[in-house]
Amino acid sequence: MNHTFAGKRVVITGGSAGIGLATAKALAQQDAHVIIASRSRNKLDRAKREIGGTCETHVLDVSNESAVKHFFDGLDGIDHLVTPAAGAALGAFLDLPTETAREVVASKLWGQYHTAKHAAPIMGDGSSITFFSGIVSRKAMAGASTYTLIAGAMESLTRCLALELAPIRVNCVTPGVIATPVWERILGKDQAEQHLNSVADLLPVGRVGASEDVARAVIYLMSNGFATGSIIDVDGGHRCL
Repeated sequence: MNHTFAGKRVVITGGSAGIGLATAKALAQQDAHVIIASRSRNKLDRAKREIGGTCETHVLDVSNESAVKHFFDGLDGIDHLVTPAAGAALGAFLDLPTETAREVVASKLWGQYHTAKHAAPIMGDGSSITFFSGIVSRKAMAGASTYTLIAGAMESLTRCLALELAPIRVNCVTPGVIATPVWERILGKDQAEQHLNSVADLLPVGRVGASEDVARAVIYLMSNGFATGSIIDVDGGHRCL
């Protein structure tokens, strides 16, 4: 077994489902001390049983900066931060309520901003932050204006903080279409299945992504001490279409 992360303290926001959960499982298998945070106590408890190993759970709304600050103030140093906490909003730009867009930006953009800002002071040399963007930063999609705003901002923030927070390394993963529970929340079960199948038929790899595909990219960025300011695409070739 690879023990690169043995004893390392890793915070994963949104670690109770999807990409965050897959990353937490992979790190626990390498004997990391995993600290997962999300808004749902029930999901956290279920995730902890799945993750096993040394796993702490904390209820946290990353859009609430004071709560994020309190959370990190209570930790005795961490080695890595991973920020895949999810939100969802699709719809035509002129029709999507601005308040709906604000809520998603608060979670997926400001949430990542808050966690980095308040985690960095308790991180030392050799530590890393891994942000998340999305395929819409590479390939324009109608109905995804809010995600496009967030994705572009997070990739620019990554490059800026790689300089400003050094020697903390700051990187970003840009996932394509990944089969996570968020699709059912957005589209409903039947429509989500149809959408994922139609995307799979188009992609060069012949399938949509799994959370584990993205988790492997996250772990690469965490473990490669020469990677900072990097934006890694994990999209099955979607950007090439």
